[in-house]
Amino acid sequence: MEINQTNEVQVGDWVRAKSSKGELIHGFVEKNALDHNVIQLKVVTSDNKMLMGHSIQINQMKINKLDAPGPKTEKQLRQLIDIALETKDEAWFFELTKELNSVKNTKKQAYVQPYNSKSNPTQQDYRSS
Repeated sequence: MEINQTNEVQVGDWVRAKSSKGELIHGFVEKNALDHNVIQLKVVTSDNKMLMGHSIQINQMKINKLDAPGPKTEKQLRQLIDIALETKDEAWFFELTKELNSVKNTKKQAYVQPYNSKSNPTQQDYRSS
């Protein structure tokens, strides 16, 4: 993910931050601008393992918004589902599971080609003889 230098964040945006003790924090915005530019984050990963899975409040000036990534692979979705389970985020878990099922169905449809004898002009249709 690339860092977006604008600090205007919305609920659900992924951000990177540093705590007052210098610990790196990676998470997403739960609540925007609570009071005096304070943002509430759900911590997904951090140097401080005790913060993981918890919500914290941090000054908006200490965060960097991350650009949204492109389409996710099946492996990435499975990893995010694990994070959703660790953080007990039920809504995110269901969203990711739905997205994973969609990716799997799309992948499955790409490999299955319906048989149509008229699509191959070199094949003879012996039923009409």
